[in-house]
Parts: sequence; structure tokens; C-alpha cells
Amino acid sequence: MESVTTETLRCILLATDLSARCDRAQDRAVRLAREHGAKLVAVCVIENSLGDVLTARRSQVVDRKAAERRFRASLGDIDIPVELVLEPGHAVEVIRKTAAAHLCDLIVTGVARDETLGRLLLGTTVEKLAREVSLPILVVRERPHHSYRDLLAAVDFSEGSRQALTTALALFPEARPLLYHAFTTSKTRPEAAAVEQARQAAENEVAAFMKQNAMLLNRPDIEWKIEHGLPEDVLPDYVARHPTELLVVGTHGRTGILRTAIGSVAEQLIQHTPCDVLIVRQQEP
Repeated sequence: MESVTTETLRCILLATDLSARCDRAQDRAVRLAREHGAKLVAVCVIENSLGDVLTARRSQVVDRKAAERRFRASLGDIDIPVELVLEPGHAVEVIRKTAAAHLCDLIVTGVARDETLGRLLLGTTVEKLAREVSLPILVVRERPHHSYRDLLAAVDFSEGSRQALTTALALFPEARPLLYHAFTTSKTRPEAAAVEQARQAAENEVAAFMKQNAMLLNRPDIEWKIEHGLPEDVLPDYVARHPTELLVVGTHGRTGILRTAIGSVAEQLIQHTPCDVLIVRQQEP
């Protein structure tokens, strides 16, 4: 079912090419499946459109039994139900159909680059998935040594950012949340008084946002960070200066990163920030 989940995960889809470069995403997917008691479905797409570039890769995965053995061996001894799906076709379409067929709640993928499916997953495939599939997408960059202990959620007080935050808190209830908001002024180089006035307005919006979302009032561990500047400028810098384990972004919103989350800003964050990224597409009423 393609929907933003607010409950325990039932089925997780891992998009992989069965190579070692997808190990981190696989390890995180396995950890999440174990934590939630979920089934893990791994999908490996045989990209027909890449022609000769994929010849070597196709020869490795065309033997389904051998691929299944390799995949099982990479998992080791685990106590969760696992299924491997090998399908030819376009990556986005195969992933979308597999997720729908297995009633998946979350898609997990990696950030490997410069080779076949890895490059596609980092760029166009993740972007298209987020536009065409309503499931949250977890892009894994770091090796998962433990459950997420903290998360940073970009918030612009829109419905999209609310849904992204709600999803993250539901999926990772033990993670300590830092909510990040960037505010701007009407002038490029505003005076200090104008910045302070805009900051006060932002703080008022924070208070209203908290009151409107009861689930936030039940989380005394929530902290806020409010900074002046364009989100696409100040947010990556903040993440670089203050390491976090998970960055949460929505696909719609009023300004900056949330409005352009599926585009160059999000791709920049995925490529250049050291943390994992959860992308949540806003669900329409």
C-alpha cells in the first residue's frame, strides 16, 4: 500500500544491485525489519536500457538461483522473513510495482555512485521514485551500528513538513528530534532589527505549530533550531557543522528545501551530507 505510515512497518523494500556497495542500505533495512517485525523484500532491477554497459552485471544476476544464494549468504543468519525479486525493466517502474505488490511501507536504498544501478539510484531513480511513489524513501549513507539516536527534520510549518516529521517520529520513535527552521527577510542585506523581527515571527509560528500538533507536545525531548537565511544555503551548512544521523525532508512546502526537496537541493544533501536522508512525499487529502 502506497501511503505514509504512522504505524509499525509491515514490509520493507530494499532496492539493491546485490553488490557490496549496497551493504550499508541492506544492513539498515535488515535492522529496521528486525526492530519492526517486518518482512524484507529486496528488489534487483536488470536495466534493459543500459545496453552493453550492463552486460557484465546482467551475466551476474541472470542466474536467479546463484543470485539468491549470494543474497542469502550476504544476510547471514537472520530471523526475519526475506524475499528476493529479480526483474528486468525500468528501475522506477519495477521498484514501484514490487512495492505495491508486496504492500511495502518503506523503500530503502543506498548512495553508491559511478557504476550502473548505483549511479541511477543516487540521481534520477531516487528523484523519480519520490515523485511517482508515495512511500517514504530512506537513503542510507552510513554504516548502521545502532538504531537512529537522533534526527534533524526540516520544518517550514507546511502540511508537507508536518507529514514528514510525523512519519519520522513514527518510524524512529527512539531518535531524539531536532526541528530546523530557516527564516528569511524581504531584503538581501537586512538590518539587525529586521532580522530580529523576522525571528520573532518565526518563533511565533513555532509555538503555533506545536499547539496544532498534539503529538509534538507529548515529546519533551523535541528541540528547535531557528536560523536566518535561505534553507538551501543554511541547512546543508548546519548539517555539516552539527553531525546528525538522519535528515528528514518533505517533498512540498512553502519555501526552500521543502519546496525543492526532490531536485538539486535534495540531491546535494544526499551527496554531500554524511548522514542518511528520509524523503517523505506529501499525501494529498
